[in-house]
Amino acid sequence: MLNARHFGFSVLLVFCVSALLFAVSVPVAVSTAQLGGEGSELLPTPFLENKSSISCPDKSAQEFLNSYGMLKNGSKFFLEVTLTPTNYSKEIGRTKLFFYSYFIEQGIEPSIKVNDENIGYRNPFEMNPETDKKVEVILSAEAPEVSKRTPITLLKIVQETSKEKYLVVNITKIVSSPLIEGALAEIEKAKDEIEKAKKIINETSSEEASNYLQTAELHLRNAENAYNKGRPVEAREEAKNAIESARLACEKASAARGFAGMLKLVALAVVVVVVVIAVLLLLLKRQRERGKLG
Repeated sequence: MLNARHFGFSVLLVFCVSALLFAVSVPVAVSTAQLGGEGSELLPTPFLENKSSISCPDKSAQEFLNSYGMLKNGSKFFLEVTLTPTNYSKEIGRTKLFFYSYFIEQGIEPSIKVNDENIGYRNPFEMNPETDKKVEVILSAEAPEVSKRTPITLLKIVQETSKEKYLVVNITKIVSSPLIEGALAEIEKAKDEIEKAKKIINETSSEEASNYLQTAELHLRNAENAYNKGRPVEAREEAKNAIESARLACEKASAARGFAGMLKLVALAVVVVVVVIAVLLLLLKRQRERGKLG
């Protein structure tokens, strides 16, 4: 009987320890998967130098890229990455290059050139640093249609050697549009106008101005909610309404402050007049008293 109890206790202990180990290992596995397979903490490769460029054939898209550093939604672009071996050692041997991209996931594959010869697309691509003196990866695609700023991975290249994995390049861009940027600009302007109104209202405590300020803040919240839900047109209009209400709050607060200032001046003027009259009366009284004595 005692042995049976010990056996049962041992089985229970093993089960608990196994469950605990499993629970600890699951988050690690999930976090690794969330990093996209290769993780985001890879060291930069010391064996490959890279140069990259992005261009858009459409003039407005290129201007948008130059102005904002973002891709215009729905526009075509070209990405070129040039790799050249450096610090090469024969101990490394051949290396493999793995390609990751939002567009590869959508079935749009980049082309690969080795020493100016197009070899098509291979993933992974096995590279021989002794003979492959220049590797070019060229991606031609269209930026996706988006309704708010959306970051995407254009191209990520990971190098795998016989000993280690390294990050070669990770090119990401935000996709946006003039409409989206216009809405965001109006939202930021609304925030500035509201802050200005708050400062003036704090000095006056005008109820009418405070009501306009509350309306401005409501429109601003509506603008931010509309943007987050992918409705930039609505977001821009709500932001404009917020700006208008905030400016009205400023006007009412400024008027109240001006009126309060005027009342202070009037009060001061009254005090001065009273003092002057009092002094004059005092002087007249003294003059009369002197006349009687004389």
